Amino acid sequence: MKHLFLVSICFFAAQLAYTQNNEPREITPQILEKLKADVEKQVPAFRQKLQRKGFSNDRIEFTIDTFRIHQLLHKRISIDYSTIGMNTSVYEMGVSYDILLNKYYKKLKSALTPEDQKTLITAQKAWLAFREAESKLIMTMTADQYSGGGTIQSNISAGSIQDLLMQRTIEIFQYYDNIEK
Repeated sequence: MKHLFLVSICFFAAQLAYTQNNEPREITPQILEKLKADVEKQVPAFRQKLQRKGFSNDRIEFTIDTFRIHQLLHKRISIDYSTIGMNTSVYEMGVSYDILLNKYYKKLKSALTPEDQKTLITAQKAWLAFREAESKLIMTMTADQYSGGGTIQSNISAGSIQDLLMQRTIEIFQYYDNIEK
């Protein structure tokens, strides 16, 4: 799953580049608000689908949270599929995942005993150090001297760095969800 997101974004961008007749457009605050409203219109039907599948309330909430993030990402990239547009969209996705990570980290922490909270805090600090080091490595490996260059390298590094955050968010939610079952 780690690189599935990156591959799907690259495929989506390539498909857009060959099928679009228009130039990419900048995402203005007005366009962003419309895109968010369009995503919100999809949420009730998606929620019903998840409820029919028998998902717990926490799993429904998490799935809808991630649904919003990914739907908005795809809508943004369909408008601004330039290299910088994709990087900006992926960065914004990362900001949203960071908020989600903090939300479920707090829920998990509050569900643990004080002693186990210390273990979580230690693990999270270690993960943050790992993310920082891994992000530096990703940036190094996508530098022209190692990757062969090209504008796609910035998309690859942005996607790879955000994959780290997305994966950790899913892990933290799964820890929390296992407790709540």
